[in-house]
Amino acid sequence: MNAKPLINLLLLTGFLFAQPNLLAQEKPRQTLPDNPTKAWAEVEKVHQALRPPDDWRTHAPTAEQVAEFQEQVRRTALSFAQKAREFIERFPTNENVGDARITVVHALSHAVAAGDSDAEKQVAVFVSTVLADKSIPEDDRVGVLLYSGNTAFMKKVGMRLFTEGMSKLHEEFETASIENMRAALKLFPTNSMIYTMLVAVAQRSKAERQKELATEILNAPGAPPGAKTLANHILKGTKPYELGKPLDIHFTALDGREVDLANMAGKVVLIEFWSTTCGPCIAEIPAVKAVYEKLHDRGFEVVAISLDDKESALRQFVREKELPWPQHFDGKGWENQFAVRYGIFSIPTTWLVDKRGNLRDTNARFDLERRVTSLLGEQPPARK
Repeated sequence: MNAKPLINLLLLTGFLFAQPNLLAQEKPRQTLPDNPTKAWAEVEKVHQALRPPDDWRTHAPTAEQVAEFQEQVRRTALSFAQKAREFIERFPTNENVGDARITVVHALSHAVAAGDSDAEKQVAVFVSTVLADKSIPEDDRVGVLLYSGNTAFMKKVGMRLFTEGMSKLHEEFETASIENMRAALKLFPTNSMIYTMLVAVAQRSKAERQKELATEILNAPGAPPGAKTLANHILKGTKPYELGKPLDIHFTALDGREVDLANMAGKVVLIEFWSTTCGPCIAEIPAVKAVYEKLHDRGFEVVAISLDDKESALRQFVREKELPWPQHFDGKGWENQFAVRYGIFSIPTTWLVDKRGNLRDTNARFDLERRVTSLLGEQPPARK
């Protein structure tokens, strides 16, 4: 399952359980291409299809325009929910099937926002079915459960979601999301993904809420050690890394290269936390490549930590964009081992390590060439 989102996965949970006999439906006709890649590309169009008109950002819509768009959203959302269901049925072993389950709930929750009461029942049935299917990986079931909470939120805000936008509803969304993650933990008390999300919320929260969440994580019997370590840092006001100190990063890269920061003394290294699903990350690649090509011969290296959860997508992107530097990939998305170790909950995050192997800069996104050039000009460590 993609966590983009986790996304954007500060998701809500407020689910209903429905009787299995509600599942009986007439089998719909097929609408997706036979090629799974092309079929998934069709399903992914849901995000663009459900966006409000761009001019609503600058001009408030009339009541008539809202009513017209409301019906459009309802019909479009139901259509894409069915496309996602079809994808799940026809391509059950495809790597995108987890995201397809999320898309079913995502689309139906938008239909709920548009006033479709039957869509709320469909979410309940779908979630109940997914939770009962133990052949589905736990994180995928948890993801559907968490995202299903959007239904309650969408029902509450209705068309405000489109006329006001999520930025104005953020606090309302965040408050509800915390309670819903707590509810999810009652069903999945040891799930590390939920705890990772709680840590992310705690990290960006204000004092009282931050302390409450961090304490809650520390006291939870099922919380993984990594989450408790980060919660402890939050309570102490410290970071899981220290400027001027080495980082412990070593791994076998996607292309088989062995990478170990401890063996890169004398080099200036950019540590780049990123994902192929992150628009700002992709937008910065040309600038990083330009600096790499200009300064690589002088000792500049890039080490990428990918927060992707689909290996094929990462390999294709690296190949198409001709990215020459090593990529760490463990398939865990936002639970990537180095992201969790160092408390990375937003991307792109770019750090610079100096010639002595010490972390020197934790905000290297801007003016990268000047920063790298400055570090390259420093004296290398003395040979022992």
